[in-house]
Amino acid sequence: MKDTYKTKAQLITELDRARRQIGELRSELDALKSKKKTGSDSLESRPPRREIRTHLEFIADFDVIEARGINISEGGICFELDEDLPFEMRFELDGKLHQHRANLVWVKRSSGGGYLFGLMFVRPQAASSF
Repeated sequence: MKDTYKTKAQLITELDRARRQIGELRSELDALKSKKKTGSDSLESRPPRREIRTHLEFIADFDVIEARGINISEGGICFELDEDLPFEMRFELDGKLHQHRANLVWVKRSSGGGYLFGLMFVRPQAASSF
């Protein structure tokens, strides 16, 4: 229903609801910002990490990816994807060959000018039965 057809009471109710939602979102944003500042992003729930130095081979298995543009400048573009960016990978660790499927989770520019990538392993999907 258009706002012009709503009663004053309906508009006040909607405004109150919108203000509550904004307040809740601001609280969530503040909590996320404070977690980022303190570094307490639930590290306790992360699996333990260990440093490795090994060669990795990545096989990207995507073709054309549809994305939504967020913003653009002379220096670059920001976009958003609705789907995962899947990779197959293989590497040797402790003398054993490992093969995994993973999705790209984050990318960060390193201080040396290269890039750091975070990929999350995904379980292999069972073949569908016909």
